[in-house]
Amino acid sequence: MGRWETLTARALDEVERCDPIYRPTVFWVPGIRTLLDESTALGLETFKSWPSARIWFYPTYGGGFTPRSIKPLIEAASRANPEASESWVRAALNGNFQARRDIDAARLAWDQARWPFDIDGLGESKAGAPPHLHRFDASKDVGWTRPYLNYLLCLAGLSRHVAEPPRRFLELGGGFGVLGEIVLSRDPEASYVDLDLPPLLTVASYYLDTLFGERVTTYESLPAEGALDVPGSACLPNWRIGDLAGGFDVFVNSYSFQEMEPHVVARYAADVASLGAPWIVSLNSKAGKPQRAEDVEIGVETPVTSRAIAELFGAQSYRVVAVYGEPLIQGLAELLIMRRDDGSSAARAAFGTSGRAYRPSPPMTDLRQPIAEPPRPRRGAGGRRGRVRRLVRRWFPKPVVDALRSIRRARRP
Repeated sequence: MGRWETLTARALDEVERCDPIYRPTVFWVPGIRTLLDESTALGLETFKSWPSARIWFYPTYGGGFTPRSIKPLIEAASRANPEASESWVRAALNGNFQARRDIDAARLAWDQARWPFDIDGLGESKAGAPPHLHRFDASKDVGWTRPYLNYLLCLAGLSRHVAEPPRRFLELGGGFGVLGEIVLSRDPEASYVDLDLPPLLTVASYYLDTLFGERVTTYESLPAEGALDVPGSACLPNWRIGDLAGGFDVFVNSYSFQEMEPHVVARYAADVASLGAPWIVSLNSKAGKPQRAEDVEIGVETPVTSRAIAELFGAQSYRVVAVYGEPLIQGLAELLIMRRDDGSSAARAAFGTSGRAYRPSPPMTDLRQPIAEPPRPRRGAGGRRGRVRRLVRRWFPKPVVDALRSIRRARRP
C-alpha cells in the first residue's frame, strides 16, 4: 500500500471513531463513495478529470462541452452563419467567456493598495490533469479554471477590507487545495491549513505536496491524538480542528457549509472562534441546497443559507462587514466578509458604519460604494470632471493614479 492509500485508509478508520458531529453529513455520503471508487480505479494523477469531479469538487465553466462535441457545433454554426468566427463559437461553448468575466471582475475589485497581489502572473497548475485551462494571453503559459477563479473572487472581496496582506489561512472543506496553491505560490511567508474529509483530504495532500513538497505537512506524519504542532502549512482531517493552535488571520469556507446541517455549522463556528481568526470569508448559497426527498438523492435535511451562516457566526461575535453578489459573484451564491467584534475601540473603528447584521445587498451596492466615507469634494471639484477624478481614485491602484497625475502635469503649459 502506497503513501496516499495509507493516508486514506487511516482517515477512513479515524472518521468512524471521531465525534459524530464531524462525520460526513447525509449530503456527502454518496459523494465519498463515488470519489473513493474513482480514486482507486483512476489514480490521483488525473483527479481533476475524474468523471464525478465536476459534481463534487471541480466545477467547470460552460455547459460541459468537450472539444470533440464542440467540433460539429462549430460546423453547424458556420452553415447557419458563414461569418461566424470559430474562435467565438468555441469560447462561448467551452466557458472561456465566463472565465474572462471572472478574471476581469477579480482585477477590477482587487484593492492592490491594501493587498498587493499578482493576479495575472500565476494560474492553476497542470498537476492532476485539468480538463481545460482558460488562457487569455498567448505570450504566457498561465491558465485559470473555475475553482481557481472562485477563490480569486473571494480574496478580491476580502482585499477591500483588510489593513494589510493576510498571511495565515485556515479552510474547511478545501476540495483539492486550490486556495493553498493561490496563497502559497505568491507569498513564501504565507501558510495554509486545510481541514477535510477523506478522500479529499488525500487529494489535497497529494496536490499540495506535488506543488510545494516539504512546505506542506501531510497527516500520515502526525500523531492520531493530542495537540497538533503545525508551524506552517498542512492538510488535516476536519475532526482534528480542536487540536490546532490559533494564530490564523482568515478562515475560509467555499461551497461547503451549504452542504452541512445547521447544528454542524454551529459547531464549526464555535471551533473557528476558539482559534481567534479575526476574518471570516464565506462563499455559499443564498437559498441553501435542496432538501432530501424520494426524488432527490443528493440533498440536506435542513438547508443552510448564507443568512444562516451569518447568524451562526454572529453568535460567536462575528459581524458582517460586506455582502457581495453581482457583479462580483454570479449566480445563486453570496460572498460574506465577516470580522470578529471583540468590543474594542479598534474593532468599532474597523466596522464603522458597515458593521451590521446580515442583510442581502442589491446588485452592485457593496462593490461600487467606497469602504470608508469619501472625503468632501474641494471647491471646484464638482461636475463631470470631479466625478471622473473620484472614480479614478476609487477604482485604480495608487501607482496608476500617480502616473496619471504625472502625465497631466507634464501636459500643462
